[in-house]
Amino acid sequence: MTGAAVRRRPRHALKLWHRWFGLIAGLWLALLAVTGIAVTFYDELDSALNADWRTVSVSANRAPIGHAVAAAERALPGFAPNMIELPGHAGDSLWMMGRALVDGAPRPVQVFADPRDGAILGWRESGAIRLDRRHAMDIVYGLHIDLLAGPWMTWFFGLVALLWVIDHGIAAALSFPKGMRRLRAFRIEGRRGSLKRLFDSHRAWGLWFLPVTLVLAVTGVTLAWPDDSREAIGLVSPITGRLHESMADVSETPSAIDVDAAMARVVGDTGARVHSVRIFPDHGVYAVRIFDARDRDDQGRLWHYVAMDDGRITGTRHDNGTTAGDEFFAWQYPLHSGKAFGLAGRLLVLGGGVVTLWLCVGGIRLWWRRRR
Repeated sequence: MTGAAVRRRPRHALKLWHRWFGLIAGLWLALLAVTGIAVTFYDELDSALNADWRTVSVSANRAPIGHAVAAAERALPGFAPNMIELPGHAGDSLWMMGRALVDGAPRPVQVFADPRDGAILGWRESGAIRLDRRHAMDIVYGLHIDLLAGPWMTWFFGLVALLWVIDHGIAAALSFPKGMRRLRAFRIEGRRGSLKRLFDSHRAWGLWFLPVTLVLAVTGVTLAWPDDSREAIGLVSPITGRLHESMADVSETPSAIDVDAAMARVVGDTGARVHSVRIFPDHGVYAVRIFDARDRDDQGRLWHYVAMDDGRITGTRHDNGTTAGDEFFAWQYPLHSGKAFGLAGRLLVLGGGVVTLWLCVGGIRLWWRRRR
């Protein structure tokens, strides 16, 4: 075997990897890209489809959150909220998530209420496969997370994301063959419809958006494999985690204070705006999340834990945590959603989804035309 042939063997192996990874994983990446494009603007699309649930007339009047909880309990047998998200903008509705009896069995549900008086605007079962506008975005979100198939599919998507991370390095190496001028790889040449133009387009778009798609791939791994990712990062930097993750369970006792009292306890001390309230009856606390200057996205990331029995604040923690490992994980969702950089970031993620879809389709076209 000649020296030139020996040198070509590693590159040939990389080509085989890139080709077969694209052919085998292309379907899953295309599905994640299509659903991810929609999920990037989940709230806007869901509000457009369900304006009567998601929006209300702008008013300065605000009823206690307890009014909405009580109305939901009357409308849905056995309703128990586990999270209440307050309106983010004037004219938004109140969004409650929890469980209720649906057809005689406990199911996860989402309930929308009018913040002006607590009246229920509508509700839907989370994850229900119903092809109507009420459930459209919920189904799209479920497809993006686990294909509506459960935790095992989330694990599989994490594997696809990990292999996609590896493929980014291989694709970058293949994009710059020896002796080629570097900038040429970013250009698209050849006549329209030619094999060369198809190849150049596949390579150039992949390189231009490589930073975006690589971030989506890495964050896809950490979001799909949170426990494994934390163990891996924990080898480099400690992970402290959210406080409720290490809280001991308490005996079930009636709450002496309600959600409104818990929020008042936090807001009275800080004067901040509340994003949402998580309810942990097993730990005997409300987790009131408020907005803070350290937030990476549009979600309140400063948690105040308020005891249900006497209203004392048992602890506070910002999602940024106290270690480099905490900081790393605080960036994962904001980067994956693009919300870390506002509208510009979301548009970049949108572009990354479109390019990923094009790379999947273009790669299959390249393989087919070369095969012919």
